[in-house]
Amino acid sequence: MALPSSTYDTATLVNPGSSLTDFTLIVDLSRMSAAWWSAVDTTDGTKGRAAKDSGPTELACDWIDFDSVNETGLLRVKWSGTLASSGTQTLRVYPPQAANASVAASDTYGSDNAYDANWIGYWPAHEAAGDLIDRTSNGLDAFANGTPTRSVTGQIGDAVSLDGSTTSFEVSSFPVTAEAFTMMAWAQGNTASDVLMVLGSTTANDAFSLYSAQSGGVKLAAGVTGTTGSLTGILPFSGWWHGAGVWSTTTSRTAYLDGVAGTTDTFDSSGLNVSSGTSLGLGCTPRYNGQEWNGPIQHWQFHDTARSSDWIEHEYEQTNDQATFWGTWTNTPVSGGISIPVVMHHRRMMGVS
Repeated sequence: MALPSSTYDTATLVNPGSSLTDFTLIVDLSRMSAAWWSAVDTTDGTKGRAAKDSGPTELACDWIDFDSVNETGLLRVKWSGTLASSGTQTLRVYPPQAANASVAASDTYGSDNAYDANWIGYWPAHEAAGDLIDRTSNGLDAFANGTPTRSVTGQIGDAVSLDGSTTSFEVSSFPVTAEAFTMMAWAQGNTASDVLMVLGSTTANDAFSLYSAQSGGVKLAAGVTGTTGSLTGILPFSGWWHGAGVWSTTTSRTAYLDGVAGTTDTFDSSGLNVSSGTSLGLGCTPRYNGQEWNGPIQHWQFHDTARSSDWIEHEYEQTNDQATFWGTWTNTPVSGGISIPVVMHHRRMMGVS
């Protein structure tokens, strides 16, 4: 489809440590310029567009939780092709406007195509009620156990809060059979004496999980022995932290804390329970009764490939600190006139109703 002839905001990407293919970026829309938000005249986020600034080349978008009244929302954009480790790469974001066509999820530039084929499930946890919606094309929505607390302030966007006993989310019949995969999430808080589950299989004892440990780090469990995996760092007891776990077909696994890898260890993969009948727990694995997550949590992800350390670090950096990752968003008017740096992000702050 043709890109609109309208105002847009641009920002320069941080280069990853090594080239990444079809990497999915995230944008906190509350940081868009006042001029960008002034151009919004619809509640339909799919009427917005994104593109590479050189070209420009249109990109697939997932407009998550777009709120035109409060001027907030999250946008996921797949940078098609190579996100290079050097040079200047700029993202262009057009505001949703009523004159533009809506974009269906399955369209070329729709939300289904905003994630590469290895994203099996992605649950930002922004919903005010009901299931957590899987943003990928796989439709693996997670149903709620109990009544989690919604609309909690997260590291980026809204989160949910679990009570450590009766609340969690679950995906039935998780369709992953490969023994190379990656799991990750943002979580807040940790009780030093607890083992608390972030993400994991809900079936047999020789399954897999990503969790926080009594000693205060991120650990993994997988394989017939059920032994723990790599420990990295000490978790904050009140702040947000990003945990990731990578398993590979070479029977190795590595845990990450805030984008930094721990020591890789090995395990017996012969008993790793990754099958089409497996259920996936978000915030707990029911077979570990009493080890449900206690506190806010968001942005659960599952990938059926072993993501690289540079991929995990880049995902951590962009979700950890949008201001540093993107810098200032600059507005270009319809006429292509003078670019205006972001000074204030909301119309109401500038006295414009």
